[in-house]
Amino acid sequence: MKGTIEPLDLPDEMIFNIMNKIKPQVLLLCCIVNIGNHRLEHLALDKCHSIDLSFDYQFNPYTLLLKRFHIDVLPRIYNNIQSLTISIKHLLPIDAAVKAIPDKLLPNLRHLKILVGYRHLYTGTPFKIGE
Repeated sequence: MKGTIEPLDLPDEMIFNIMNKIKPQVLLLCCIVNIGNHRLEHLALDKCHSIDLSFDYQFNPYTLLLKRFHIDVLPRIYNNIQSLTISIKHLLPIDAAVKAIPDKLLPNLRHLKILVGYRHLYTGTPFKIGE
């Protein structure tokens, strides 16, 4: 149809702004990296300097996407990661994913934040271990 604009016709700045609205960001990376669209992949990889895996995913459909993140996406972006925020429950999957990387390290990682607290299952309010 003449005059129809497809999402991929948008300028990079607009696509980047749309990408910034997607939370958690890991979902965006899992959905775009290795899908075959080099332009979208390049834009997504440009924004993967800070990875936050602290969202609560245990009781929602994100579990399979996070497995994809650890297996497929992390090996592609490990050189770009400068800041990583994880909850304690991510230590084993991240450790296994990093061990699968040839150098077994994140060479540009400057900030690592490991959250020990959890959120209450029903209210979503934070609480600490032992409370």
